[in-house]
Amino acid sequence: MELWDVYDREGNPVGRVHNRADPMAPGDYHLAVTIVIVNSAGEVLCTLRSMEKSVYPGVWENPGGGVLSGETSLQGALRELREETGVAAAPEDLCFLCRRTVTEPGGGGFLMDVYGLKRNLAIEELALQPGEVDAAKWFPLDEWERKARTREILAGAYSDDFFAAVRALAKAP
Repeated sequence: MELWDVYDREGNPVGRVHNRADPMAPGDYHLAVTIVIVNSAGEVLCTLRSMEKSVYPGVWENPGGGVLSGETSLQGALRELREETGVAAAPEDLCFLCRRTVTEPGGGGFLMDVYGLKRNLAIEELALQPGEVDAAKWFPLDEWERKARTREILAGAYSDDFFAAVRALAKAP
């Protein structure tokens, strides 16, 4: 059983936990994270959601998932990155890019914290999580942005500011 802390729309904890298997109540939000990994060649690493997933099976995305009860956003990002790809990172390796609030039909939703990581990785070095991730691939930045803007790739956020922050990360030393 996976438990999430419950937040209000503004990101304030409300003092309750939620079982992931149950629908969110109207006005309740949980915290989720995604990590945009860029390399020195200006490419973005995406993972292919397992065909076993009930939501968006077989869709490319940036690694991430739900933050567990008791975790901070950053702790959840580091855990999800390690679980889904086998990539270990230190807290100082990740940079916070943005938060996106998503309200789902029925009034509940999630707060998506998006982090960036600059890292050169070989696909063969990744340890992909069975049942979660079927493959990984580097996308050129322009292609990734184009596909993310049309939701062909799930990127966590979709504003011009977000894409500018990812481009700045890609250009950073």
